[in-house]
Amino acid sequence: MLRIIKKSASKKLFTALLLATTTLSAGTMFTLSGIKQVYPVVEIAGKSIPKSYKELVYEELNTLSDELGIDMKGFNQRSLALIVDEKKVDTTTVVQLRLIIGEQVRRLDSDEKTFAFTYLDKESFIYKGKTSVEENFEDSLDSLLSRFSDQYLLENKSVAKVKIGEEDFASAMKYETNYKQAVKRAQKEHKNIMLVLVANYCPWCRKFEQRVLLKNEVNTLVQANYIPLIINKEKEPFPQKFNKSFTPIVHFIDYKSLESYESVVGYNNRDEFLYVLKKGANVKK
Repeated sequence: MLRIIKKSASKKLFTALLLATTTLSAGTMFTLSGIKQVYPVVEIAGKSIPKSYKELVYEELNTLSDELGIDMKGFNQRSLALIVDEKKVDTTTVVQLRLIIGEQVRRLDSDEKTFAFTYLDKESFIYKGKTSVEENFEDSLDSLLSRFSDQYLLENKSVAKVKIGEEDFASAMKYETNYKQAVKRAQKEHKNIMLVLVANYCPWCRKFEQRVLLKNEVNTLVQANYIPLIINKEKEPFPQKFNKSFTPIVHFIDYKSLESYESVVGYNNRDEFLYVLKKGANVKK
């Protein structure tokens, strides 16, 4: 009887600990101080999230490592894992993303080593079909990585994160904000125009600025080959032939004809946009 009671108590304790690790936020019991190297791992289970999303996650983890100065190259016994799974609640499918650091640690009262989670945070969303899954997935991933980044920066204050506010983006990145002025420069310098149209209350516009346009590799190509122009379509005038219902949208405009020869609609990740930039740089001027 005593053994049964002990098993029951042990099961309750394990359940309580499991519940705690899945409900506590990352900022309460975990620390990111002094973490300089991790091995990235991405696992996607279930049928709702395409396995191809692994590439997106690895790309975002690489961006995170660049911003924070965390080495993610080569094998390390400390893993930073993004685990994606799903569960059914009645007829509803809930997709859960967990960001975890797992590593070998020593117990306080002995030299015994054990594997433990030293960081855990999670996001979840309700699966409503293929049309919305990408946006929901990227929003959840962005929230996880943003909280991780904020905590890491707070606990490792020597690291400086490059982030430019919406109002300062154009001046900091040397983008024109007036269509007519951009045309004058383009015709004088014999460069095509890269017009970026954004809008108020457009989260994907901000993400495109911070995740893609802000990156050195992207900006180097932009400045070398184009006259970059960014316009808030709700504030500044521009030719309405370039207007679309989607934002962000990028038009590559021939400086002679002032016609768009290629458009990029919606959010594109860094690799996809770099491909477009490199291809466009070879267009005869």
